[in-house]
Amino acid sequence: MSSPPLDPESVSGSTAGRSTPRGPRAEQIIRAATTLFQEAGYRNVSIEQIGAAVGLTGPAVYRHFPGKHEILVQALLTQVDLLDELVREADEYSETPEAQLWRFLDRLGDLTANHDVSILWRREQRHLRPTQLEQMRGYFTRFSDYIADKVAAARPDLSTDDALLLGFAVLSLYSNTSVIRGSMAPVRVMQIQRAIARSIVDCTPPPVGTGVTAPAPSGRRPAGRHERILDAATDLFAERGFHDVRIDDIARAADISVATFYQLIPGKTEVLRAILIRGLEGMLYLTTHALRDVDPRHALDVLISIHVEQSLGVHGRIIPVFTRDIVYLPDADQETSRSAQREYIAEWVTAIRARAAELTDADAAGLTRAFLGVAGDIVQVPELRSRPGIADDLTTLAMAILLPAGLLSNR
Repeated sequence: MSSPPLDPESVSGSTAGRSTPRGPRAEQIIRAATTLFQEAGYRNVSIEQIGAAVGLTGPAVYRHFPGKHEILVQALLTQVDLLDELVREADEYSETPEAQLWRFLDRLGDLTANHDVSILWRREQRHLRPTQLEQMRGYFTRFSDYIADKVAAARPDLSTDDALLLGFAVLSLYSNTSVIRGSMAPVRVMQIQRAIARSIVDCTPPPVGTGVTAPAPSGRRPAGRHERILDAATDLFAERGFHDVRIDDIARAADISVATFYQLIPGKTEVLRAILIRGLEGMLYLTTHALRDVDPRHALDVLISIHVEQSLGVHGRIIPVFTRDIVYLPDADQETSRSAQREYIAEWVTAIRARAAELTDADAAGLTRAFLGVAGDIVQVPELRSRPGIADDLTTLAMAILLPAGLLSNR
């Protein structure tokens, strides 16, 4: 399952090897830019802002980097280097595959909980050029396969495909740290991460072919022009990102003219706002309605069933849009979207605590965000989404993530 080492030249764009800028000032710029990209989003950060964060003018930054894109690439490569060092350390200082796995994950947990290295990859990868993006995805695959190899060695009962699924889920968990955190202290974040990771590694996906496969897209478009715009824009934003999609792209995909687009919707930001708010409020409506007459002890099963079904259906398109593009809405609209998400998560918190009263609301919210993040990552990978029985796989992972034995008493 291990992939070969990757050539970083095509990531950095160098023709003479990996061109990592040297010197404390370049490293300072990378650290400052990483923080700014994490907080505001790559597109919302200027070279002048990066320079101001380290006491330089915008033009002075160009003495160290050709442009903002190169700073992003180096920031991502710095995070890859950190994980490579964790792999080397785990393999050098631990003897068994299982011990290597947990040394690697414990160090990764510290890195993500205390230094927040996860958000850049999840949100900003699409700003890379195609060859760079391919290489960076190769790095993610390499680390995922590293975990899968250790899981397979510790769990010889698993098939290769199941070990790959669990390896991906574990790495996705740590990639979602910034989402999981909420208001929790880093030490509690690490405890929750480790409990979930252990629960994922210990779980067994259902036998292949015994469950439901993700439905194929129907290809049907809404009849109304306004709805066609939202439908087409959702596909395009999910695939390419908000900033890389133009109005004429949306109009063409919706089979209308640009003039008609502007007659119906003022602009692209309003499209993004409608997609996110309607999508989140729609999920909240579905779950609230489904839970009306459900015994609280069974509410979690209902929530999981609805979320898995929707994630594998058209709602799954909204997940990457929310994860990556919400930062490009005005602050008031971001708050409206996040408020709807908080309401949705509150249903999960209540359902989890009905099954595990010893958990706090913050714990249950963190577990919920972990599942939503891992499930969202899985359904975006064609090879995993197309697994026979993927719905049952996601349900199994949901129970492992939402009720991890390491956090529960007397279980």
